[in-house]
Amino acid sequence: MIIAQISDMHIQQDRRLLKGKFDAAGNLETCIQQLNALQPDLVLATGDLVNSGVAAEYAFLRELLAPLQAPLYLMPGNHDDRALMREFFPGHDYLFTDHTRLNHVIECGGLRIIMLDSHIPGKDEGAIGAAQLDWLESRLAGAPHIPAIIALHHPPFPTSPRYVGNFFCADGPELQQAVSRHPNVLRVISGHLHRNIQVNLAHAIGSVCPSTAVTFGLAIAPKTPFFYSSEPPGYHLHLWQPDKPIITHTVLLPPAMPAAADA
Repeated sequence: MIIAQISDMHIQQDRRLLKGKFDAAGNLETCIQQLNALQPDLVLATGDLVNSGVAAEYAFLRELLAPLQAPLYLMPGNHDDRALMREFFPGHDYLFTDHTRLNHVIECGGLRIIMLDSHIPGKDEGAIGAAQLDWLESRLAGAPHIPAIIALHHPPFPTSPRYVGNFFCADGPELQQAVSRHPNVLRVISGHLHRNIQVNLAHAIGSVCPSTAVTFGLAIAPKTPFFYSSEPPGYHLHLWQPDKPIITHTVLLPPAMPAAADA
């Protein structure tokens, strides 16, 4: 089974360039072309689907995603709006299983993917919340022998001294405790940091998916100033086979043609 993970697309209306120079829409189109050729079993979009959380952006995102052939599951990030996600993607029934958080369990071929909603409206930082942590615990306890992947937008684990505060999920330690209690959790996958990052997480592996829009600069030292990198954007492919470790490939998107800044 191949699970494609795309993240942090940051789509803007009318093909506007992100920060005046990054072709987020063109990159997403290239990504979808690649995914259609690869034919994954499903695609997870782990948040920051659009840049400003407005209706025109979701309308354009829906247009961009229409050619995707694989089943698609959308998750919110800090730039998203839950109500507009439901409005513009009404056929995505999983968006309506909870009236508050957009959480859901995907059952696919002997694997469970547990989608968590870490979005706090108006905040860059994330949190899962006590009620959703209880929901997660019940789902894991109810199927202890089924391999599971947990997916959310904000990384629930530290990644470097630079990425703290609004780059983190506030109740990440509680999620890590839940993972440690359930050996069937294989991966905890996230986005938000626009880089390919891997960490140990109890018995599992935590990962951060690159952005399809733009890559953040490498910032390991605490006082490294924020910058956008010239590294290509990309996405993850997670290969799962029963009774075998998950293999994750990072796929980089080809360099886009230089584009002029918005007038």
